[in-house]
Amino acid sequence: MHVIRTDSDLEALEDPELQALIRQRIADTAEYVDHFSELVYFVVVQPGDDIADVDEALGFPVMANRFDGIPFGQPGFTPSWDVLAEFPGWFEQVFVTGDDGNGVTLFVSRTQGTPADLLAMCRAYAVVEADT
Repeated sequence: MHVIRTDSDLEALEDPELQALIRQRIADTAEYVDHFSELVYFVVVQPGDDIADVDEALGFPVMANRFDGIPFGQPGFTPSWDVLAEFPGWFEQVFVTGDDGNGVTLFVSRTQGTPADLLAMCRAYAVVEADT
């Protein structure tokens, strides 16, 4: 797992597609804040990561609706993310967590070794994005 709160955290990423996606999201915040970390941070889920670690990084359970607690796959489940987009190598989940627009963006690798339940949830709800 990789948590991005600083420019140096971003530079440590090795995936050019992911770096480009995150740079675009950071550019999108430029008119609102001096530094992206005032508004958002990014969590990158990679093969081998554990759901419990993802939950800890987010501050809430990723596999359940964060308001009513109903888990993915159960009757009554509704997603609590604001956006779930699909890109060639990644899924992007955007969670707005504050009335002031603060939030967290979760990037989930589409490769083998990523938690299967998380991938299944992403595949079930994602909207394919044409461009970044």
